Amino acid sequence: MKQSTPIKIGLKIPENPDDIQEYTKEVIHTLSRHVTLTEDNRRRIKLILIELVTNSIKHSEDPDAEIRLTINHPQLTIEKVDVGLQIKFRSDEQIPFEEINKTIKVDFTRFNSLNIKILNPYRFRFLDGYKENMDIEHLPEHFGFYIITRASDNFEYHHDPRSKENTFIVNVKL
Repeated sequence: MKQSTPIKIGLKIPENPDDIQEYTKEVIHTLSRHVTLTEDNRRRIKLILIELVTNSIKHSEDPDAEIRLTINHPQLTIEKVDVGLQIKFRSDEQIPFEEINKTIKVDFTRFNSLNIKILNPYRFRFLDGYKENMDIEHLPEHFGFYIITRASDNFEYHHDPRSKENTFIVNVKL
């Protein structure tokens, strides 16, 4: 099914981890009413949704956090939007960034780090080490943002310091 104009869908994120599986099924079902999804796309979208919702349940105290879906064939954009504190790294580099277009390695925990490309002081793109030909020893394991990075075609984060809004933007080619 090809759409001529973008379709926008907003869905409130559940607050209970026990609701993640049902929520994911609901989102996939909603998407399927608008576009044909391959098994690969269903799998990738499911992984992305599970990680975004888990991130929200663990780190956001915003009761109005939501997933926004925009279907603009052949692309699906999945955004997780919440109000709260911006991402903090264990690294020296922090938002707001000073050096735009720089690629840096940031640590989220003592054992998990990712490479990011700074797009502006409040926005960065998660880099997939396999796609970017980075040394395999620097790739994290079992890390939510890394899972989203691998499952998506593009994954970015944006923090608005005025509204305190955090937006995780994920693009998937349909």
